Amino acid sequence: MFFQRAQTGYNHWWRYIIVILVVLAGYVIGQTPLYLAIGRAVAENPDLGAAALEEFGRDPDFSMFDISSNMGFTLLLVMFLGAFAAFYFIFKPLHQREFRTLVTPSSRVDWPKIFFGFGFWLVLSLILEAVVYGFSPENYSFQFQWNTFIPLLLLSLFLLPVQTSTEEFFFRGYLMQGIGNSSILRKAGLNLKCIPLILTSLMFGFVHSMNPEVTEFGYGVMQIYYVSAGLVLGVMTLMDDSLELALGVHAATNFTGAVFVGYEGAAIRTDSLFLTQELDPVLMTLGFVIISLTFLLVCKYRYNWGSFGKLFSRVEAREEDLV
Repeated sequence: MFFQRAQTGYNHWWRYIIVILVVLAGYVIGQTPLYLAIGRAVAENPDLGAAALEEFGRDPDFSMFDISSNMGFTLLLVMFLGAFAAFYFIFKPLHQREFRTLVTPSSRVDWPKIFFGFGFWLVLSLILEAVVYGFSPENYSFQFQWNTFIPLLLLSLFLLPVQTSTEEFFFRGYLMQGIGNSSILRKAGLNLKCIPLILTSLMFGFVHSMNPEVTEFGYGVMQIYYVSAGLVLGVMTLMDDSLELALGVHAATNFTGAVFVGYEGAAIRTDSLFLTQELDPVLMTLGFVIISLTFLLVCKYRYNWGSFGKLFSRVEAREEDLV
């Protein structure tokens, strides 16, 4: 039903191109406050120049521009507000279907399922982090401060989900449905659910290849992590026939990094409770695989998913060719 619900509107290929361009434009417009803040800092400090901007591109440390971490965090998240607003307002007029159809084939969003995904993934992440801490406590530094932590917590609860949800709506919702309903794949006999799963995961990894973690830890290992994350989020979306679990899990992942345990070289730098001095990307990926398998198996029985073989089933099509 997740794919079939998307067949109720207009799905010509050129509509997807328009939406993608509009979302990109919204993302660029959303960067305006960030550029204005950095431009003001550079104008007020003659010592800041091209070298500082280049360094910021590799390591987004707002302190070099005398911008607090929470304000920098806000400026980064506002970019996604622009992208989400553009996406939300262009989608229905162009595709003639409700934005909700990107999330669920049902008449209403299952909020308890989103909260379960968020809560259970958060617990698994913190358990894993506690185990790692037990082996190397010297790698963690405690940096709690009330005056910065409370605003950070509020930003992470109310603004950070805009960023994670926008990515989920776009990749696991919009692009996955669009590719899955493609007449080109259907005519070639490739209308298998695993095809949009793989393609959107590769796209997800490519988009994140511009993150500073790639420069810090290496392209290969970070692409494995990002593509794996896209695959796991896609698997739970296809198995559950809805986007709710992925929305919760993605939010919990970024919430953990922003609020509880940050690390040097992260794309989003915050005054989290703990800071790790050294991050092993291989260990991080292995840990992600462990909690992903745990999460998927629990959800399989909790929501009666059935066999994972459905990932290789065909996307059922309506009689009319909609794409």
